[in-house]
Amino acid sequence: MAAAAASRAARVGLLYDERMCAHATPDGEEHPENPERLRAIWRKLNAEGVASRCVVLKAKEAEDKYIASVHSNNHIKLMKEISSKKYDSSRNTIARKYNSIYFNKGSSESAVLAAGSVIEPDLGIKKILIVDWDVHHGNGTQKMFYNDPCVLFFSVHRFDYGSFYPAEGDASHCFIGEEAGKGYNINVPWEHGKCGDADYIAAWDHVLLPVTEAFDPDIILVSAGFDAALGDPLGGCCITPNGYALLLTKLLGFAKGRIVMALEGGYNLRSIANSVFACAKVLLGDKFTFSSPEMQPFESTWRIIQAVRNELKTYWPVLSSKLPENLSLRIKPSPIELYTSSDSEPDGEDVDELSGAVSSVNVIQFADDAISEHLSKMKLDEENLAVKTASSCSAAEHHPTDSVEVDKDGSVVLSKRISDLSLAWRSDLSRTHVWYASFGSNMWKPRFLCYIQGGKADGMSIPCCGSRDTSSPRGTMWKTVPHRLLFGRSSTPCWGTGGVAFLNPEMNYNEKSYVCMYKITLEQFNDILFQENRLVLEDGKNGNVVYPDSSLVDSSEVEFMSTNKAIHLEPIKDSWYSNVLYLGDEDELPILTMTCPSSDIERYKSGELPLVPPSKTYAATLIKGLVEGKQLDADGAASYINAAAARGL
Repeated sequence: MAAAAASRAARVGLLYDERMCAHATPDGEEHPENPERLRAIWRKLNAEGVASRCVVLKAKEAEDKYIASVHSNNHIKLMKEISSKKYDSSRNTIARKYNSIYFNKGSSESAVLAAGSVIEPDLGIKKILIVDWDVHHGNGTQKMFYNDPCVLFFSVHRFDYGSFYPAEGDASHCFIGEEAGKGYNINVPWEHGKCGDADYIAAWDHVLLPVTEAFDPDIILVSAGFDAALGDPLGGCCITPNGYALLLTKLLGFAKGRIVMALEGGYNLRSIANSVFACAKVLLGDKFTFSSPEMQPFESTWRIIQAVRNELKTYWPVLSSKLPENLSLRIKPSPIELYTSSDSEPDGEDVDELSGAVSSVNVIQFADDAISEHLSKMKLDEENLAVKTASSCSAAEHHPTDSVEVDKDGSVVLSKRISDLSLAWRSDLSRTHVWYASFGSNMWKPRFLCYIQGGKADGMSIPCCGSRDTSSPRGTMWKTVPHRLLFGRSSTPCWGTGGVAFLNPEMNYNEKSYVCMYKITLEQFNDILFQENRLVLEDGKNGNVVYPDSSLVDSSEVEFMSTNKAIHLEPIKDSWYSNVLYLGDEDELPILTMTCPSSDIERYKSGELPLVPPSKTYAATLIKGLVEGKQLDADGAASYINAAAARGL
């Protein structure tokens, strides 16, 4: 949909083409991304008389030269040929290389029509605002325009401390653009589900709208996913149709009302139809009355907005003003609320045409212990705690004691139940020493000391919280281990775009990786583990660092690892460094390191997770560690890193 003017008599274009519905699952199996989504919207707009009030536009195929501005020629060739007979036998195999993707004989035509229908090259536009309210981070759009000051990109999405799809660090608020585009990339990352109208309105009023007024765009493009709608089975958020209408209304005052909305996600057919209908009426100039059942944002929303403003105020001085105080804020949803999606879309208008369609909401049931365990990495204290999102710190809380099981891939999984709130573990573990073996940036001692004493070293974009015990290591030594070094993921808040180091948990005596070992306490090892996995909080009242209340690894786990060689920590099982490896002994002390789980190695092999060379800054930090540690000269260290980055799994 596109609105051409800000007046009530605005002309609104509407584009729907049944040929786009030809992209469907090959054998008719159920999938949330299905053509019924498009048909449900079209039926609703026709039934309500909206379609007849719009200028119905014709779809057109995108020309290769425009697609090639953001995609490789090989990708374009594959997408245009995937529906041909040439791929009849391999189409499904290719689809399995991607995440939740399917192809059929209608996919190619649907793709070029969808792309072509939002391309119009000759508009004389100089400044573009892209607003992405889909529940998932707009990572592709961010990459396209990350260095471009002519495009202001705003994405509000679930982040959940990096665990919500697509589960990449570049969805953090710390990623604000590079070079000339610095300050023109804005991420508002929610910490949990259940965010609704009040949360999104707050993000609009205190981040998006002030910056938009200063930017003064010529046109606004809305990546209009409706999977943050109340009742969506995947998004877990709570925006009402009137909520979407108000968010859109707030944008109409800019760019002379020139707005283009392109459909993205949304998987509850009733919710998506009613939400698009509400937005269409706004573009047509219809009046509506906004009412929301819950008009207080979450406490976490307010903290995130403040963090975003702090990150961007250098580039947008309008964000330097003080936020309102003494607001009535909601506390974080309970585990039961987060993990049961029983909300229904509240608009009383039934969509009769949708009967029999897939519009139900999934309800996921957990035993009490399972809920607590799964949420332990992001559960907040009842006090007003603020996530230290500006550093490598994130959220967690209670952790462990005691059951062991074996994962499907054969790795040992440590399952810990919530313990009593106690810091006695620190006293116990402060008397136990281990060797912490670093294979990544911590090989350079100044960077490692950031995890102990806080702060940041050269090359780091954000500081570390540090350990409760800031004592320097009692010893340092080097050795090699029979594990493969690899570089994975695509970006981090600390090091920017580029992969970071992991060790393959599987031993291979044909491999040799360097590790710098630091003799530290087991208490300090836990604090490094917390920071690597972003599990440290900051007290929102006075800025004090708040650590989890119990350890992830204590003496009993170390003893267990001496036999089983590794533990995959269940309370943080989805975190990047949730697998603790036992690499042997030195001077009768255990050598421990932390890396990815074995399941991630399989995801790297399949292509689901990206193997990405490190950034120059990150690689330079590893080189400094190897050179200053007298393991390799500069050329040898660079060759070592380049070889690890170039090899496949």
